[in-house]
Amino acid sequence: MSISEHTIIIISVVTPVYNGEPFIQQAYDSLRRQSFACWEWVVVDDGSTDGTLALLRQIAGSDPRVRCYTQPASGSAKQPRDHAVAEARGMFVLPLDIDDRLSDDYLEKMLIRQKNTEADIVYPHMVFVDMATGKTTEELPVAGFDASRVYGGRDLVKETMPEWRIGCNGGLYRPKVWVNRSWPVKEKPVWMNSDEVDERLYLLQARRVAFADAHYFYQNHAASISTRVSPKLFHTLKTSLELFSLIEDEFGKESEEYQRMLRKAFCDWRWKMATYVQHHDELAFADAQIHQNLAACFARLSASVLTPGERLQFLWLKSFPLLLALFCMKYKPRLLWQKIIARLWPQGYASLFVRRQVEKQFREQLERSYHADAAPLKPEDAVAVCMNCGNTESGGLVDRLRGAVSVFEVCQQAGRPFRLFFTHPFRLEDYLEPAAYDWRCAEPCVSFSAQHVERVVLQVVSGLEGKRHQQQMHSALRQNPDKQVHFYTNANFCYDDGDFAASFNTLFRPTPRLQGHLERIRHDIGTDDYISVSARFCNLLDDFNEEVYSEPLSIVEREKLLSGCMDQLGQLLKGVGNGQRVLLCSDSTTFLQRAQQTFPGAFYVIPGTVSHIGNDGVHSYEYYEKTFLDFFTIARASRVCLLLGPGMMRSGFPYAAARSQGKPFDILAFRV
Repeated sequence: MSISEHTIIIISVVTPVYNGEPFIQQAYDSLRRQSFACWEWVVVDDGSTDGTLALLRQIAGSDPRVRCYTQPASGSAKQPRDHAVAEARGMFVLPLDIDDRLSDDYLEKMLIRQKNTEADIVYPHMVFVDMATGKTTEELPVAGFDASRVYGGRDLVKETMPEWRIGCNGGLYRPKVWVNRSWPVKEKPVWMNSDEVDERLYLLQARRVAFADAHYFYQNHAASISTRVSPKLFHTLKTSLELFSLIEDEFGKESEEYQRMLRKAFCDWRWKMATYVQHHDELAFADAQIHQNLAACFARLSASVLTPGERLQFLWLKSFPLLLALFCMKYKPRLLWQKIIARLWPQGYASLFVRRQVEKQFREQLERSYHADAAPLKPEDAVAVCMNCGNTESGGLVDRLRGAVSVFEVCQQAGRPFRLFFTHPFRLEDYLEPAAYDWRCAEPCVSFSAQHVERVVLQVVSGLEGKRHQQQMHSALRQNPDKQVHFYTNANFCYDDGDFAASFNTLFRPTPRLQGHLERIRHDIGTDDYISVSARFCNLLDDFNEEVYSEPLSIVEREKLLSGCMDQLGQLLKGVGNGQRVLLCSDSTTFLQRAQQTFPGAFYVIPGTVSHIGNDGVHSYEYYEKTFLDFFTIARASRVCLLLGPGMMRSGFPYAAARSQGKPFDILAFRV
């Protein structure tokens, strides 16, 4: 039988995408080649910073079957996928990852199988492909699995543990089985691999599940998040904890399903422990959270599922610290000593190990930018340049500005001309212009000759580096009088060993455009006598994804933290004088909304998009303007405060703003 293209059955193909521009045309072509053409493609862009959204809109403009949406970056595929499902109009939904493709008869075969079986879910034949070689690496369902049968969804849960014996990508679903949506409101934190839990929930909702002889090509490539070593790889440990609860509730602790779950969790934990130790240098910035995830999963494991040999090898799973030490001894003995130093002397560990690793990574990144064949350097170009041009990570606005001020002060002492080359992700001159000292640096004057440029990388990771940074800057300038010296630094000794306010105001003042907006905000506040309160949550409240690594709290923990914040704000408001106002700044829209709901009319919040320039995207002037508006409005406050609760970041943003104008700074610390 065949299914007419004019039938009322419609498949909504749903796709989340983040910076997927290179794969969009391939995915679209895969759909256009389908033998069944009655489909729609619903794509949700998760805050991409490349040309993804523009290309999607171009395709949607030429094909009415394609609809695209955009949302702020969520940091996972789940939320934009759920968003796409919410927008879907079809009788069935079919997820397609942007970097995968379908056989040309895929949709037709899936629909035929569904009609013949009346299944709630139809799964395809999954083929895993290495994009570099084109070779097939694995296929699902596994050999021996009877794909001709129709199963109950509950029965198939067994086939997902301890390893997946069936494939789920590209399944055809009745919308009614699509549960646990994270759009528009997230009911719980979303991890990178939340679909591991979701798929079991879909199966438990499905009365009938069938398999079709349609081929879904899952393509692995260097950019795949599943192939990169990053902190997100360890989210599977949190997924294991969720699965423990799910399987226990559905099948019981004594069930075969639960025992399989234990075995699966142990295998994943064992691999993650080895990965954590072997790649610790790359993961050091997220060490505490990864360590916590490993320990939490370990606490739920049971030696009952281990072989006798494994029980001996893994010490009957009795001591996590001892097992971690054994993993270190096996894979990286020096890490064991680092862990001991980190426990006994945290600042020394940060300075001796973390800083060196960070600076090493920066230098490796910079190798791409400098080359041997370059024109001779002009004498007038032998200057010191503080570099923020996108060829390596540069941190946030305050990191960059305090680094520039630190280099400027050393240049003043050494009698060396200072320049600031700030071009990424925007040109600093769009927001700030020179005040008394012209630091502008035309692009042709910046050399990237390895022969004529001395590169200096100095990064702050603890409070021990100030004097060392000063000395190394002086040394670099003294030893390279005829070279251009490039400083890649977030040095902060200008706070304590210099006159930060004087230097900052010698270098920077708002452009007329920015100043005009600042004056409008000043008018809206209605007084120069106001207090500023800042709070930086990173991603604790699961509403702001940025480069600083943090994992969202559980719903219960979020509420505790928000309640503690509201208590602190309430106490602050009791001390506010008549006519005095309070400016509230934060990276969390959840926090800002809660504060405005709890204390109506008590706070002034600057309108605009919350952003962090360390995310390095390509955006409009307005996208980044709020960062500068916040900074200079905080700087004008009569008192500057930082709200600091458990897990919240000790942000340097309000501190730098206060120091730039010599204003008092307080930390409102609390526990929950």
